[in-house]
Amino acid sequence: MPKFNVRKTYEEVADYLREQIVSGTYVPGARLPSLRELGETLGVGQSTVREALSSLKTLGLITMKQGEGTFVTRHDPEEIISAFESMRPATRQEIMELLEVRKIIESGTARLAAERRTEEELSKIKEALTEMEQALSSGELGDQADWKFHYAVAAASHNQTLQTVMMSISEAVGRSLQTSRQELYRMKEVPKNLYKEHASIYEAIRERNGNRAETAMLYHLQGVEEKMLD
Repeated sequence: MPKFNVRKTYEEVADYLREQIVSGTYVPGARLPSLRELGETLGVGQSTVREALSSLKTLGLITMKQGEGTFVTRHDPEEIISAFESMRPATRQEIMELLEVRKIIESGTARLAAERRTEEELSKIKEALTEMEQALSSGELGDQADWKFHYAVAAASHNQTLQTVMMSISEAVGRSLQTSRQELYRMKEVPKNLYKEHASIYEAIRERNGNRAETAMLYHLQGVEEKMLD
């Protein structure tokens, strides 16, 4: 395990533990080491570990049982984003900055997904797309299905680091999707076009066309960015 400088913030410890959970090092139901053990192993103070665990608890990744310890609860991407519903809306600046990051990361991720995906992983992407279509038909925002789609693409890349990066920005993505969709859905034809853009990404991945998948993802994210600037 890495050693952290005690002057570093608790976010680094939280990110490390979250990565361990998402990667399966700590599976659901597993008991995490004590505050003292984690502090000694990671080379940080117990107060830093305590703050890190508190942030993971907010995300719904762990639960703390008095007298028993801290346990991993879940790390399903769909369940995690459900916890974001009570959080504050994202600001326009946060949305735009996040889109810049996502354009860089997710266009390449889509290419890898097209080249490496399995049939099972393709089914997961299709499942999310179907949920988006159902949300569109019922007039719902479909933000959870949107997140599920993008995370499924990341999972199909077969790159654990990319999956960890997606999970690390999941809170920001969750708030951003909800806020941006609330605004974009006021525009005529936008909801239908957003679905079509996701369908194009899916089709490119289904056909194992890396170039088209990368272009379709970039086109989608750039389109959202441009609409948010209007």
